[in-house]
Amino acid sequence: MEDPATGAAAAAFGGYLRDLGLFTGPADITVRQGEDMGRPSELVIGVTPEDARVRVTGTAVLLPR
Repeated sequence: MEDPATGAAAAAFGGYLRDLGLFTGPADITVRQGEDMGRPSELVIGVTPEDARVRVTGTAVLLPR
């Protein structure tokens, strides 16, 4: 089973954009994934230029095995 949303990839993407110097202050980036597989998902990536940390938030659904 494939993940409709990938938090690790979203965190790496947020860090990459921050390292490019694209933000002058705190920013939230919304990422949408999973539409093509019928599981639309939305993650919010929070970055701050002077902070090495990246915050990823979203919701989750437990699926039966």
